[in-house]
Amino acid sequence: MPGQATCSYLATAELLMNIEDVLAQLWALPDSVSRRRFLDETAAARTPARLQELGVALKASADQFLHSNIERCLEAAALLQHLAQTSGYVSLRALGLLAEANARAIGLSEYRQAITLYNEAGDIYEANGQDEEWARAQIGKLWPLATLGRYDEALKTGRRAAVKLRAAEAWLPLAKLTSNIAIIYGRMGQDREALANFEDARDSYRQLGEKGRPYLARVELNRAIILRNLGRFQGSIAASEAALGYLPEGAEQRIDRARAKQSLAITYFVLGKYNEALQLLDEVRDVFLDDGRQRDAILVELFISDCLLQLRRFRAVLEKCAQVRALFQDLGTRFEVAQAVLNEAVAYAGLEQYEAADSSLQEARDLFRQENNEVWLAFADLEWASLLLHQGQLEESGAIARRCAAIFGDQQQVVPQAQAWLVAARAAAGQNRVARARELLREALAVGEEHSLPTLVYQARHLLGGLARDARNGSQALQQFDAAIEALEQLRGRLMVEYRADFLEDKNVLYEDAVSLCAELQRPQLGLEYAERAKSRALLDLLAYRLDVGLQARREEDHPLVAELTALRAERDRLYRRWQSGEGHTERGWATADDGWQEAQQDVLRIENRITELWHRLLIHNADYARDAALWQVRTEPVQPYLDDDTLLLEYFVARGQLLLFLVTAESIEVQPLAAPMARVQQLSQLLWLNLRSVPRSDASQEAHLTKNARAILQRLYDLLLRPLLPRLEQWPKVIVVPHGPLHYLPFHALHDGRRYLLQDHEVSYLPGASFLRYCHQATLGHDAGPVGTDVVAVGHSLGGSLPYTVDEARAVASLWQGQVLVEEEATRQEVGRMAALARLLHVAAHGDFRPDNPLFSGLSLDDGWLTTLDIFNLRLQASLVTLSACQTGRNVVAGGDELLGLMRAFLYAGAASLVLSFWAVEDRSTARLMETFYNRLARGESKGAALRAAQRHFISDGHSAGEEPHPYYWAPFFLVGATTAL
Repeated sequence: MPGQATCSYLATAELLMNIEDVLAQLWALPDSVSRRRFLDETAAARTPARLQELGVALKASADQFLHSNIERCLEAAALLQHLAQTSGYVSLRALGLLAEANARAIGLSEYRQAITLYNEAGDIYEANGQDEEWARAQIGKLWPLATLGRYDEALKTGRRAAVKLRAAEAWLPLAKLTSNIAIIYGRMGQDREALANFEDARDSYRQLGEKGRPYLARVELNRAIILRNLGRFQGSIAASEAALGYLPEGAEQRIDRARAKQSLAITYFVLGKYNEALQLLDEVRDVFLDDGRQRDAILVELFISDCLLQLRRFRAVLEKCAQVRALFQDLGTRFEVAQAVLNEAVAYAGLEQYEAADSSLQEARDLFRQENNEVWLAFADLEWASLLLHQGQLEESGAIARRCAAIFGDQQQVVPQAQAWLVAARAAAGQNRVARARELLREALAVGEEHSLPTLVYQARHLLGGLARDARNGSQALQQFDAAIEALEQLRGRLMVEYRADFLEDKNVLYEDAVSLCAELQRPQLGLEYAERAKSRALLDLLAYRLDVGLQARREEDHPLVAELTALRAERDRLYRRWQSGEGHTERGWATADDGWQEAQQDVLRIENRITELWHRLLIHNADYARDAALWQVRTEPVQPYLDDDTLLLEYFVARGQLLLFLVTAESIEVQPLAAPMARVQQLSQLLWLNLRSVPRSDASQEAHLTKNARAILQRLYDLLLRPLLPRLEQWPKVIVVPHGPLHYLPFHALHDGRRYLLQDHEVSYLPGASFLRYCHQATLGHDAGPVGTDVVAVGHSLGGSLPYTVDEARAVASLWQGQVLVEEEATRQEVGRMAALARLLHVAAHGDFRPDNPLFSGLSLDDGWLTTLDIFNLRLQASLVTLSACQTGRNVVAGGDELLGLMRAFLYAGAASLVLSFWAVEDRSTARLMETFYNRLARGESKGAALRAAQRHFISDGHSAGEEPHPYYWAPFFLVGATTAL
């Protein structure tokens, strides 16, 4: 024993006889040096018995910190071992080794080091003939053994320890040991054995009364996992909630509470409640990161990747799985590596990178085989069967899927079994084994309906509908398609709105089948409803339910996230503008960048990806609407009440490569299949774009040839898309075009009948979906009362003088309307945003940039940076008209569900009743001329649709008067979206 110390701590230590008081004072000291000195002085003043008591109390402190503060836990273990060294008591050393082993295994995932520590402690107890203590020391060792795939050793050790604990009637540690054995069985995929052991442990804890109560939370948490695997979802949710009930709010229980929420999140995921799952997982990850639990935080990323796979965000999955794989390879844990590799394989398949998918699948299968984990090997095999199915290897696919179904059935895992039945049914249907396919689908459907799993229901119903259609039972097929769509929309409605487009990307075929069948059955009104339910729903939901996707903190915990977003956006804009080339521009887009941009591009893309991820996290936090069942059913808006008597609406729909056209007037709805092959339409569209891109680089003689060529292409497109409507088309002076898929990239108003362009005979406008008619009408009515504040705001920015006509154009518009003008250095994002909120008419003439790789960053170049799509989502407009006189402002990425991602969507969300946008890069001088005519016509009281048409017709006639036909490149880029009425 050390001698009596003389420092100031001694008097205090001698007075402290209560162990709890000693620990309270110990942990109140400011640093580890002070705490060790205090411990030395306290130990010097104690008898051997009291010293042992102090050691046991320190071990209890370490156990408590294990689930709340891992650094403090490690320090408690170190203090305990220091106490053992200074006192010479090996029993205290064993306690210290166990405390450190628990911290290494549970808190830091350092499994091999933990096993060494557990073994060293066990050797001390065994050498002293302390069988019960030896058995207790094995309890924590089982988890790292299992994590490293040493299952047989773990079970053998557990059984031996159980014998000794039972002989000693040590019921509490025996219950802990039984719970850990259950975890091993669960990790091996043997869920029935796992559940039986968890039930035994729970019963033991309950019999122990208050002594066992602190452990009930953890056993309920683990029961939740096993019950979920067995398809008992309500029981799983109840167990997770019971675990939370045993864990009071507070710092001491925050890790265990996080684990309970993680389990609940995974159950929500299986039930298709993806948004609730992501929100909980996001919260849980932050808790683990705050406590330095890197292993747990990265494991959460694996669970998040499961959700993102269902949302078809495959590149994000690959990024997350690379992180998971790297960490768990370093830790030497095959099981988690295999799970990450399996998710990689599914992501590669989703990206149609089938060679990479097959390679990852084989790697995952090998890893699960090394783990001797039959169930997870079956999961990998089921993905293999799906890949084979896609490649047309139906016999082999079906055989593998049936084998997987049998394995899942043996383990009572009903949901994976139903998923295997779906794959086997697809293979059987492809082989014309219709009866077998129906039998398998009904089995899968029964599971889906019993457990309220819309993912299973929509797939089974869709396939059953297809079989009924093939059997020429149209009525039954339509019933199945309708039920499938209802289940699918239940899933979609539960998602944060910005995830819905990607989610629908591979599910459009369900709507296509329903629309095609309605056309066959001559039910055009129902067909139009299905077409509308398939199109542009995210923007419609934003408008219908006034959903807020602005970049702002709505909760206290969101402030750090918004602060990081703000900093990242500033850095992105600094890099982007630094390398932006402003020399030699005559177009308001299609700009080139200097060599420096190539060097900075990767940094910019990295920042943009991070901004997108954080914005989505912010939206997930505030997607309460995803829980409202009343919003899950997609509603279609009536079209005919909002059509004028002189207007024909043409809604195109692409169904499995066939073009369908809905002709809608105030009095009638018709559907007409078009013979035009969609592949031919796309080919002509590509030729047109090549022609348009050639114009700026051409001289006069080349341009004449390009004009003739463009007119010929536009005539062929007219023949395919419009000529079948004649003479119906000629009856309607106004035409609204609702494109679909690749048709969104076509300037319908410039299609040519061999004599004239369409706009020369008709006023043409566009809508992303017919349901937008109602919102355009409402927006127009809202503006009739007149704007608040400035009536007209015109913005002009020349990009360092390279686009001089932008400034002249803005000044001319403002002068014509006696409005406000913001040019050059006045045209900042803040000032434009402030003035735009007050404008009835907003005109922006500037350089524009379309970003097909990430349309969130498409934007307009202003004096202090880019006004991007993300910025516009934060605006609140009351504009009757927004004109974006820049390049490609009307270009969009056509995402799943025919969702149009770009500036148009953002401005419609922000409140614009109508937009004038551009399909392609616009020439500076000709644009200024066209806009001058357009605004003069508007000032005379003409409607927006009529004024734009007149400006374009005037441009064409001016060219003919000069003896030359102007190329559509100069006059056709601009088009009107939304309300066509007067300002």
